[in-house]
Amino acid sequence: MGFLSPNNLVYGLSLALLVLIYLRSRSRPTIEVSSLMLFDEAPAPVANVRHVRLDPLFWLEMAVLAALTLAVAGLYIRTVPTPGPGRIHALVFDLGAGMSAREGSESRLDQARRDALEIINQAVPGDEFSISGYALEAQVLHPQSANLDDLRKAIASLAPMAVPARTAALRAALMRARGASVIDLFADRTPPAGILADVSSVAKVNFHLVGSSAANLAIVSLDSGIPGSSKGRVVIRNFAFHPHPCDLVIELGSTEVFRQTLMLAPREQMVVPFGPLLAGGTLHARILTADAIEADNSRYAYAPSGSPARMLVLSPDASVRDDVARVLLAVDSNFQIETAAPANYHPAPIAANTQAPPKPYELVVMHDSDPLLGVAAASTLLIYPPQARAGQRSPYGISVTGTVPGAALHDQLLDVSSGAQAMMLDATRIIALPDWIEPIASASTIGHPAFPVAAIGRSAAGRIGLIAFDIRNHLLLAPDHLDALVVTVDLVKQLTAPNNVQIVPTGAYLTVPALKSARVTQPDGSVREVQADQWGRARIRPMDAGRYEIESGSLKTEVLANYYDATESDLGARRDAVSSSSEPASVTANASPAREVRPLLLWLVAMALLALLIETALLVRHANRWGMRHV
Repeated sequence: MGFLSPNNLVYGLSLALLVLIYLRSRSRPTIEVSSLMLFDEAPAPVANVRHVRLDPLFWLEMAVLAALTLAVAGLYIRTVPTPGPGRIHALVFDLGAGMSAREGSESRLDQARRDALEIINQAVPGDEFSISGYALEAQVLHPQSANLDDLRKAIASLAPMAVPARTAALRAALMRARGASVIDLFADRTPPAGILADVSSVAKVNFHLVGSSAANLAIVSLDSGIPGSSKGRVVIRNFAFHPHPCDLVIELGSTEVFRQTLMLAPREQMVVPFGPLLAGGTLHARILTADAIEADNSRYAYAPSGSPARMLVLSPDASVRDDVARVLLAVDSNFQIETAAPANYHPAPIAANTQAPPKPYELVVMHDSDPLLGVAAASTLLIYPPQARAGQRSPYGISVTGTVPGAALHDQLLDVSSGAQAMMLDATRIIALPDWIEPIASASTIGHPAFPVAAIGRSAAGRIGLIAFDIRNHLLLAPDHLDALVVTVDLVKQLTAPNNVQIVPTGAYLTVPALKSARVTQPDGSVREVQADQWGRARIRPMDAGRYEIESGSLKTEVLANYYDATESDLGARRDAVSSSSEPASVTANASPAREVRPLLLWLVAMALLALLIETALLVRHANRWGMRHV
């Protein structure tokens, strides 16, 4: 039992007022006197009252006021829901990558659709349904409705995405369904028991575990190598518990450069070398053998063109210039690198026999130095930028607000420090970024919230990268500081890649140059339009693996989305974990059966009316007894 509006219990003060009225009336008793002594003064008799005697009328009035107070406060009870028309159902679907796994001629989502349609077909007339889905986030796919035809169309339009199904998204989807009396959850893995237990206290939860263990292959990684110099490598893994053939094809642009049929042992991971490639471009590796998940059978990588692109490295520290040059050569050995101290650098003059300016730099790296805005460069990487002097305008809208002596580098994707495993940085700038520059890594220190330490931005004027921590003392070459090297290499690859090609994992936000709007062609051939922001960028989020084409006037960008995480391709291991935990989770979910809230308003009002009728009957009886029928 409980109250819907407990604040309304303040009306119960009327009970105390009733008691005061009765006590007041008892303190002034009525005295019967002779009519001849009507106007004479007579002292009231002294009566020793040991107990307050209250008549039945008092208790009836108490019952009326108490019933009305509880009715206003919303007294209710929880009961087992009774079957009948007009019930509200919520259908919640897992739309993560695992639901795309095929078993025979249908996918796991197909099985979930079939089970959901059977529930709708068996619904009692008057029942209403809502449809929700979750992957990275929860979303309502169809609002509550009794139109079964529209509901069937919404279920038929469900499609899995090549992204993980997050527990937080599941929790949000179930929170939105809490108003329903019955919740049907369709997923390929059992959720944490605590989530189901929380929801089962207010609604009946039916969990439908779809799918079974399935064999699957996946391309774990793809490295193009350096064209004309070193071989490339592709890593393939067999997640099945039996040998599995693999027909592997690698294409450079539209040209096939490698093809081989492999046999992988159970749970084997194989490194397959190929090349060296003869030229650069977009590299595409594919597994042609049929398996459970199609999205992880394709992977893209960019092979450097091998052209002698010019690089400029500026730093007041000679050891930093050497370290950055080594990192750049590791990315592409064909880079032509110039190094200098900022105070000693002077742009090359234009030759007397030509009017053409020198070829712009592909990338300018500036460490602990003010940006040289007069240098022509396609991309700029600022490392440990100094604080702007008084009266000096912050370049690119980036402002340095302070410096901390040390900070813990956070995970790039989850933005959560790994505790004792977090890499400790040396001196780090606290940076404030404009909206058009997006952080890709952050750090934190004692007494200061997380702040960005690596970021990248793209605009019509070029690309800008930022590293806020100092790389002195050979930070990039230390074996215990690989996270810093990974962040730096990732930024260099993004800054030196072609402007019209971006390779990203599914589920990641990215921006592309655009005018007022951009036309996005997705891997399935569908087309949608995205509006550009004030900085001339369109923001998209690929949810399916494959090729995206973005067109905005004369601007064309190709986005290649890779499957987000090959470890999630292990359907067998996930299924074993589900099987071992499914029974305890089911018990927890059903241990507290669903209850339905039923207010007692009508019963309380009926009790108050009954008490008033009884009180009226008593008053009429007293009036008849004393001959006062006019009362």
